[in-house]
Order: sequence, then structure tokens, then C-alpha cells
Amino acid sequence: MKKIALMLALVVIGYAAGAQSLNVSSAREAQNRGYLDKAKKLIDPACEHEQTRNDAKTWYYAGLIYSQIGGEADKAKSKYKNLDPDWLIKCKNAALRCKELDKDNEYADGNNTILSFVGNEYYKQAIKAFNQTDWDQAMSLAEESVKIFNECGKKEYAAESYMLAGKAAMNAHNNDAIMKYFKPLVRTRSKDELVYKTLFNLYKESGDTNEAIKVAQNYSKACADDYRANMLLAEAYLMKGNIEKGNEEIQKALDRTVDKPELHSNLLAAAGAAYEGVNDFVNAEARYKESIEKLPNQFLANFGLGKMLYNRAVDKLTEANNVPPDDETGLYEKLLDECKSFFRQSIPYFNNAIRYIDQLDAEGQGANRANLYHCLNALNTVYARLEMYDELKPVKARIDELQKAAQ
Repeated sequence: MKKIALMLALVVIGYAAGAQSLNVSSAREAQNRGYLDKAKKLIDPACEHEQTRNDAKTWYYAGLIYSQIGGEADKAKSKYKNLDPDWLIKCKNAALRCKELDKDNEYADGNNTILSFVGNEYYKQAIKAFNQTDWDQAMSLAEESVKIFNECGKKEYAAESYMLAGKAAMNAHNNDAIMKYFKPLVRTRSKDELVYKTLFNLYKESGDTNEAIKVAQNYSKACADDYRANMLLAEAYLMKGNIEKGNEEIQKALDRTVDKPELHSNLLAAAGAAYEGVNDFVNAEARYKESIEKLPNQFLANFGLGKMLYNRAVDKLTEANNVPPDDETGLYEKLLDECKSFFRQSIPYFNNAIRYIDQLDAEGQGANRANLYHCLNALNTVYARLEMYDELKPVKARIDELQKAAQ
């Protein structure tokens, strides 16, 4: 009697296994005919049953079904819109399980398409979070999409997700996260200046000049014909004190933009700022003035040179104030005269920058309100220090006007 019972049990188990196998095929058929509710009802038990849960085909069809449920979730009038709110995680898990079990790659192509669909959905959700200024959520979702895109070999899509995550990290002022998301883009030779410039500045601010230079060199390799790569590498060389190499890269950038006067002038101003950044004031002044000579009516070089002269005046004033009271060498008077000289030299450049802003349309003036305030505030100090009180009055009036408008 026991023997008969055992045989009956085996028959029942065999029937159950066959039923689950039939469920997988039936689920696929239902999905093909658009009956997603029925397909879901059939595939879910098959994913759990011991006879079918270790079969790649089961999970491949589950991924297909849940990806289609996800497609319907975006359609406002679909009857399957709310069929399964957790479709994304189920679809992802199914596709990953299929990949794990599919040793012969029988379902690889189709399964990779499903994974790509999942990765894109995470990316879409990351964009939504980004637009809602939820930076942490945007980073988390973008990072998940990176993982999925890498699973299905879509490296180019993963790069877009890294970029989105990096921008969210920038908005969150999370330097560690910026490094985490932008460094892989350097390794894959991104063409985006933002990646290299951001990492370069982070390394520079932390004092890691060697890593900053590596970033600039990678940019130059990835974008050999990009003048911006030349300028970043020039800044790196100047930062290391290699003036000759810095000049070479600046000249390459200038040669590439010689037929674009405004851009060429802007690059000369940028070169001036780069030299100023390493206290090479002679070359900085020369580049600023060359920029102004080529394009007199501009903000960048006029403000840049005015600011540099102003800052040098402040440095001289600080030095003068540090001279001991009992010093009889005349050093105090000498430094004070140099301070006033630098202040005087800055005046025309600040005024030129202000005139440029005043000539802009209302939108342009609005965008440059902060720049205007910086110029006026600098002139306010200069005129006061030089006791040029007649010139000081209209400047103070404009500053008051700007401050009232900001209230």
C-alpha cells in the first residue's frame, strides 16, 4: 500500500511540474495576445515553483511580461496602468536571474533588451528626481541605471547616467560623489568639458596638483583638437611652474580660434586669468591687454585686468600695514605709493567693464547685475582710497540703487 501511495505522489509531482512548465508557455501566449493580467497570474507561480524557478526561460518570459506591464504603466488610458506598481523591481530581478541561469546565452539578446528597458526607466526616474531638485534620489536612481546598463553592455548609456548623477552631486555640493561619478567618465574618454574642468578644480582646491594634471592630460588625449583641452592643460602646466609648456598649450588654443575674433579674445582673457592664478603678473597683463586690443568693448578682459590690479593694490596695502611703526627706511611710504598706483591703473578697466554692461539690453543687464555690483564696489574702494570724492558720489549712488532693487 505504501508503494502505491509513493507512486501516486510521484505522478502528482510530475503533473505539477508539467503544469508549471505549461504555465510558462501559456503566460507567454497570453502576453503575446495582450492579456497581461492573465500572463502575470500564470508566470508568478512558475517563478516560485521548484521545477521551473531555476529555468532561464521562466525568468526571460517573466522579464518580458513585466517589461510590457511597465510599458502600459506610462499610458494614461491603459486598463493595465495599475496592474503592478512594483513592475520595475520585478522586471529587473527577472532579467538579472535569467542572465544568471542562461549559461548558453540562449536568451541573451532578448534579455539584454529587457535590461536596457529597465536601465532606461531608472534613468527617466532619475531625471524626474533631478528636475524636482531631489539630488540624493537622482543620484541613487542614476546609479541604479548605471548598474543595469553595464549588465547589458550599454556602456554609452551608462555614461549618460554617470553624467546625470555627477550633475546632481554638483548641485548637492557633494565632492566625494562628484569624484565617484565623474572619474569613470574620464576613464572612458568622455568628450564633455564639464567632467574634466570639475575634477581638475576639485583636485586643485585640495592641493593634489599631480591628479589635476592627469585630468587635464586625459582631456587633451580624449579631445586632441579641442581648444578648451589646451587651455586646461595650460593651466595645469602653469600651476606646476612649467611656463614654457603652458605657453605652448595656450598658443595651440589661440591658433585654433584665430578665425573667431570674439572667442579668440575670450581665450586671451582666460590666458590672462591663468597666468594671474600663478602670480605671473607680467604675462597676465600682456594677455589681458592683447584681448582688449582685439576686442575693446568686452567685459572679461577689462574686468579681469581691473581686478588683478585692484588685488595687487590690496596686497601692497597689506604689506604696508605690516611695516613696523619704527621703520625708518621709507618702506611704508614706498608700498603705499605702489598701492595707489595699482588702484589708479585699475580705474579705466572697471569703467570699461561697467560701460559694456550698461550697453546691454535689459535681459543682459539683469544677468550681469552681480558683475556690475563687483565693478562698482571696487571703484567705490578705489575712489575712497585715492580721495577722489567727486568720482565717488555717482558710484555710491549706483550701488545704493542696486541694493534697493535687490530688497
